[in-house]
Amino acid sequence: MRRLVVHIDRMVLKGFGNADAKAIGEGMRSELARLLAQPATSDRLASLGHMSSLHAGKIRLARDAKPQGIGVSAGRAIAKEISR
Repeated sequence: MRRLVVHIDRMVLKGFGNADAKAIGEGMRSELARLLAQPATSDRLASLGHMSSLHAGKIRLARDAKPQGIGVSAGRAIAKEISR
């Protein structure tokens, strides 16, 4: 088993308070951990090597989306971009 280290230097969240930002970050972290544990995604990321940046684009959210769910959606968008 190889070790995969992902470092996110900055995440821009406009219009969210600190408590929501922490919940969004935790949702994203847990979803990325789950998705990057999948062999196809981790192999793809490993083949890319060092990436200085990744732009996952805009994420569509339901009006009543909870912060944790927003983070999950962000994690999915990042994993999707890696898998391309």
